[in-house]
Amino acid sequence: MESKFLDIKNSVYAFFQKKFEIITKNSLILSKIDEIIFFFIGITLFASTFMESEKIGGLAIIVILLTIVKMFTKAGTKARVTTWDAAIFIYFIICFISTINSTLVPQSIHGFLKTVIYILYYFCAANYFQTNQNKIKYIFLLVGILCSVEAIIAIYQNFAGIEQISTWQDSNYINPEDAIARAYGTLKPYNPNLLGGYLLTGIPYIIGAGTLCLINKNKKTFLFTLAAFVISALAVFFTGSRGAYLGLGAIIAGIIIISGLILKTDFANEQKLKSLYKKAIGALVGLVVLVLIAVPKITKRLLSIFILRGDSSTSFRMNVYNSSWHMFCDNFILGIGSGNQTFREIYGLYMITGFDALSTYSVPLEIAVESGIFGLISFVSFIILFLVKAFQLILKISPNGLVSKVIMSCAILTILGVMTHGMFDTIFFRPQVQFLFWTMIAMSSSVINDKKQ
Repeated sequence: MESKFLDIKNSVYAFFQKKFEIITKNSLILSKIDEIIFFFIGITLFASTFMESEKIGGLAIIVILLTIVKMFTKAGTKARVTTWDAAIFIYFIICFISTINSTLVPQSIHGFLKTVIYILYYFCAANYFQTNQNKIKYIFLLVGILCSVEAIIAIYQNFAGIEQISTWQDSNYINPEDAIARAYGTLKPYNPNLLGGYLLTGIPYIIGAGTLCLINKNKKTFLFTLAAFVISALAVFFTGSRGAYLGLGAIIAGIIIISGLILKTDFANEQKLKSLYKKAIGALVGLVVLVLIAVPKITKRLLSIFILRGDSSTSFRMNVYNSSWHMFCDNFILGIGSGNQTFREIYGLYMITGFDALSTYSVPLEIAVESGIFGLISFVSFIILFLVKAFQLILKISPNGLVSKVIMSCAILTILGVMTHGMFDTIFFRPQVQFLFWTMIAMSSSVINDKKQ
C-alpha cells in the first residue's frame, strides 16, 4: 500500500538517517538496535505471564521508543503499511475523537492511552519483523513455551482443587461435586476467563512453531509442540470459561478448514498426505469428544451455555448486555469515551440494580459503546480486510513456500479464537491478550509487505 504521505514520511526518515550515519556506526547501542528491540519484544511477552498491567505496558513503551530511535538513525529503515492498517488508523482517530468529546474526559484519556500503546506497539513490531522475518520462529517458540507452562500450572491447579478466589460458577442447578475448580494460572489479575483468553491467543503460536518444525523435518520438536497443543487445549477446558470453549472450537474448525485449503492448493496430487490429513482431523475431533465424555464436569459446564436465564452468570451478562445496548443507543455516533473507568461511571445511569459491571462483556458491544458506530465499523473493517488478504495468500501458490502460509494461517486462527471468545467477554482488552494478538498481526503484516508475495 503506497501513498504520498508515506513517501514524504520515509524521505524525512532517510534525511535523518544520513545525518546520523556516522554516529550510528560508532554507537554500540544504535548499531545493535534491532537486537535490542527483539529482546524487549520477548521480555514484554514473557512479563505478561506474571506482571501487573502497568509494568507490562511500560515494557511495550520501551519497544515503541526504541523503534522511533531506529526510524531516525538506521539506514534503510522505512515505514510500510498494509491495507488493514488504514482501518486501524481510522479506528485510532475515532477513539481520539470519542475521548475528547466524552463527558468524562480525564477518565477517558486514561483509557485512550492504553489504546495508544497497543496500536503503536503493533506498528513498531510490524516494522521490526518486516526486516527480521527469520526471528518469527523464535517468537512462536517463546510464546509456545510460555503458553505451555501456563497450561501445566492450570492443570495442576485443577487437580489440586485450588481454592476459588471468587464466585465464578453457579452451583444452584448442579451438584457441588460437578463444579469445576476453575484454574487461573499466574496471570494478573487472577481470573480464569483471562487465562482462557491467553491460552486461546497462545495456541496458534504453538501451532505455528509445530508446523514450521514439520516443514523443516524437525520431528522431535514437532512432537513437543504437539504435546504442548494438547496440554494447552486441555487447560482451556479447566479454566471453565465457556467463551473460551467456543473460541477453542473456532480454532479447531479453523485448523480443519485452513489445512484442507492448503492441502488442496499445494498438495493436490499427494494422496498419502490427504489420507494422513483425514486421520489427523479424525484424531483431533475424537480427542475433543473423549475429553467431553471422560470429564462430565466439562460437559455440564459447556451445556450450561444453553440454560440462559437459568444460569446466574449468563443471566448477569444478559442484564449487562441490555443496559449496555441502551448506552450505545444513547451515544450512537461518538460513544461514551475510552476505558473501563469511563464505562463504570456512565454505566451506573443505565444498570439494573444489583448488576454492576466493569465492561459490556462483549468486544463488539464494548467498542460500539466506547467509540460509537463508526468505531465499530472501522474495527470490523480491519478484521475483514485482514481475513480477506490472508485467505487470498493461502489460496495461491507462494514463491516462499509454506512458511508465509503458516504465519498467515496462525494469524487467522488467532482472530477466530480471540474474537469468538470476545463475543461473550472483554478479556481481549487485557494487555496479556493484546500484546500476543498484535504481535501475531505484526508478524503476518511482514509477510504481506514482502514484495515476493
